[in-house]
Amino acid sequence: MTKTISKKELASWLDGLMKDRNLIAPALADQQTVFKPVASVDEIAFDFKNTALSPKEWFFPTTEPLFTIYQKDGVTELQPIDIEKESVVFGIRPCDAAGMKLLDKVFLAPPADAMYAERREKTTLIGLACSEAAPQCFCTSMGSSPGNAGDVDIMLAEVGEGYTVEAVTEKGNALISNLKLSDSNESAPEVKCPAELQVKDVSKAMQTRFEDDYWSRVADRCVHCNICAYVCPNCHCFDIRDYPTSEKTERIRCWDSCQSPGFTRAAGGHTPRPTKASRLRQRFYHKLLYFPERFGDYQCTGCGRCVALCPVNIDIREIITDIQKPGVKSGTKA
Repeated sequence: MTKTISKKELASWLDGLMKDRNLIAPALADQQTVFKPVASVDEIAFDFKNTALSPKEWFFPTTEPLFTIYQKDGVTELQPIDIEKESVVFGIRPCDAAGMKLLDKVFLAPPADAMYAERREKTTLIGLACSEAAPQCFCTSMGSSPGNAGDVDIMLAEVGEGYTVEAVTEKGNALISNLKLSDSNESAPEVKCPAELQVKDVSKAMQTRFEDDYWSRVADRCVHCNICAYVCPNCHCFDIRDYPTSEKTERIRCWDSCQSPGFTRAAGGHTPRPTKASRLRQRFYHKLLYFPERFGDYQCTGCGRCVALCPVNIDIREIITDIQKPGVKSGTKA
């Protein structure tokens, strides 16, 4: 038996959550479905394939103040940013929830990032299983699935005129403790990704391909737009800058990308990766070799956003496949 909730009851429950929590949900904005704070259930887009951007920016914002420094009469005061209200992210897809798990490995590793940790602690994730897979999806190849409930607090799946409800964590159980659910024999249909990739040996293959001219050939197409990093649910590079005024100094963190020509440029102007090929290579080596070596997982959840939105059709699925072929030649440094 499974627990279910009708669409009307779900809307009523979400409406109640908004009384004392921020509700982040997929909603239409400028003809795009994005995760954003909503003030009414009527704003929520329940029927969507996936958003162009993942909800990671509600835990790791595109731009955020870390703290403000005030100096007056010889006294220096540092004022941190407070996160007051608890939040609920509704409708997160399994691939994006898997991305949050990967971000946790980075930001919660000692010493934990205080602001990220506080947002995670004060936020409950309500997942929504995919009813169909987009052509670019390959999440099953990366260890997840369209209905994977392992990385959320509550998982919903649409069935008939309602949704199945599965509380996965204690936080999820607490949130639905007063919710009236019905018993049902219905179960969500199994959804399959369009294709499966062989990824088992990709890290091993990467160890022997560092000097291949393959990276130069692929990089010839790159235009430094950084879309691949910005739409990725688990890319986490950032830059920090101080903005002083006569009264205060504000320290700001904002997203960055390893595809930017100035990324990791040192004092004095030295750039450790001066070519497009070396920067593109770094992106894929980080995802497919360095991250797995450090954390045990590929830094990719198979959401396919970078595949769908890259303007020059650089496709991580092709990279994964090509790099494991014995015909890729070595010799030219990237």
